[in-house]
Amino acid sequence: MQISTRPNRFLGSIAATISRKVPRDIAADELNVVLGLGTQTLAAPGAFTLDAVVPRDCFLRDLILVAPTGGVVTAITVNGDALVLGEGVPVEAFAFGNLNRPEFDLPAGRGTTVTVTGTGAAGFHAAAFNID
Repeated sequence: MQISTRPNRFLGSIAATISRKVPRDIAADELNVVLGLGTQTLAAPGAFTLDAVVPRDCFLRDLILVAPTGGVVTAITVNGDALVLGEGVPVEAFAFGNLNRPEFDLPAGRGTTVTVTGTGAAGFHAAAFNID
């Protein structure tokens, strides 16, 4: 079996186009695409709070929450403004496997506090926002 070392003509023809679409002057912090809100392990059923301070201007896209089933998100606040109204939202609505997760598309400035609170079963709880 011979392996060709001949240059790929197709890739050669589009290489200049690909490199033009990737900005060379992008800052390292602009490459971040996830804002982690931390983790909390509950020893018994109870309340959880996960939060973070936004390190740069961004858009908060969708929230991904890892938690035991049966829990409820009672509040999502961004700089004190509530994004959840009513009795709460089941944690399953924010599960990684749920392709219909709510999308917030909310601008958040540097220094903004983002908090997710809820109640849940004993176990591991974690959350993160996809950001742009």
